[in-house]
Amino acid sequence: MPIYFIPLIIIASVQILKLIIESWRNKFTWNHLFSNGGMPSSHSALAASATTIIALEYGAESPLFVLALVFTLVVVWDAFTIRYQLGNHGQMINRLVKELPDNKEYQFPLLIERWGHKASEVIVGIILGVIFTYLLYAL
Repeated sequence: MPIYFIPLIIIASVQILKLIIESWRNKFTWNHLFSNGGMPSSHSALAASATTIIALEYGAESPLFVLALVFTLVVVWDAFTIRYQLGNHGQMINRLVKELPDNKEYQFPLLIERWGHKASEVIVGIILGVIFTYLLYAL
């Protein structure tokens, strides 16, 4: 199997795992398969997988690995901070819209409230990305 398939397999597997976990926590819906946020972070798993592949192929001293690591840190930071805050803003704005009089409320669409991840979701995504990558790489 070509190594560039490994991160794609990882993100698909983690998204399916997220579907299972989120359906167990809440009710089943296919939307969990394509939604942002939730346990675990598939974006973090994908970035960690790509970085792990580069480390295995070119070594942790290579400039390519450093670039991949920086990329992974940006993805993780975005998932944990910026997108998480977007979700909080969505919750607050939706709450404010619901307080409007009924004849005004319909003018504003409800915003998506789940965009980012909690720290635990990001950490589990990274761990799964690294472990699954090592396992697939070993095959």
